[in-house]
Amino acid sequence: MKKYILFGMMTALLFSCKKDDNQPSGPNKDNNNILYVIQDNKFNFSFFNTALTVTNYGNTFLGKGPYTVLIPDDNAFQKSGYNTTEDVAKEKGMVLTNLVKYHTLPGQWQLDKLPFRFNQPVVTASGTSLFVTHWVHGEDTVIVVNGTRVTALNLPASNGLIQVINTVLNPLVQDKLSDAIAAEPTLTYFNAALQRAGLKELLKGDGPLTVFAPSNAAFIAAGFPTTDSIVQTDPAILKNILQFHMMATRRFVYDYVLITDDSNQTRQNMLNSSSTTVNLQNYGNDYNITITGAGNLQPAQVLKSNVLTNNGVLHIIDQVLTENL
Repeated sequence: MKKYILFGMMTALLFSCKKDDNQPSGPNKDNNNILYVIQDNKFNFSFFNTALTVTNYGNTFLGKGPYTVLIPDDNAFQKSGYNTTEDVAKEKGMVLTNLVKYHTLPGQWQLDKLPFRFNQPVVTASGTSLFVTHWVHGEDTVIVVNGTRVTALNLPASNGLIQVINTVLNPLVQDKLSDAIAAEPTLTYFNAALQRAGLKELLKGDGPLTVFAPSNAAFIAAGFPTTDSIVQTDPAILKNILQFHMMATRRFVYDYVLITDDSNQTRQNMLNSSSTTVNLQNYGNDYNITITGAGNLQPAQVLKSNVLTNNGVLHIIDQVLTENL
């Protein structure tokens, strides 16, 4: 954490020097506002600035505020599929508006002042929530938002703060896990199983829950050739299978970095009172997980991770987890 604090201090000094030395002053001119800081950092924030320009949302950051802006750096945008700023400019206006509003918090949020807890909800300018973890890992104090780490913290502006992140956050689209599963074309078998087992209402509740949902191909490989075969299965059997894929907390992939010891494994209790093993995989600055039941010969791979809803997190996996060989 020391290196992030030092980076933030150095960046703050750089901002203040540039504003004082290079810009004219005047009674109505504010060269310290959030928009100026974003525009002045062309090599780090050019993609996000393009989104602000296209949507005209940048004018918001000329106002009194205060605001807190979570800015994905340029590498984050490229990692998410925008190769150039021109690609951002070509994106649909509604998509970009949702993006920039989801990365904006009304008020001044010093994230390191939050309690030491996992996934604390904070309401964004879009009216939906993101989830902030403040935790200690080794010698570092870590701030994580929706499973992505804050890389530069509390950069100051006259009308708020900037937090820099290394991933573009996906705005919350679906309200409940039930909705997210029903909207996912690779989970029609899982959705049919939920209906047959009477668990749809559980996933419409307040949660929080984490669901590791096997894909359609995973169900077929496990002996369910069609959705009709699921409908014909005893609901009690399906309920136990499905509850073995759910846990009563919210877990993003990066959360496992914070709770896993040097063994890179952690056990977690599922809703049916049996446990699974999560294996943490480190790829430099990126992390992935696999998950295994006692009856799985190979770990299940995560095909899609960190699908956020108001009542939990959805991960799609490539196997049906089993308790016994």
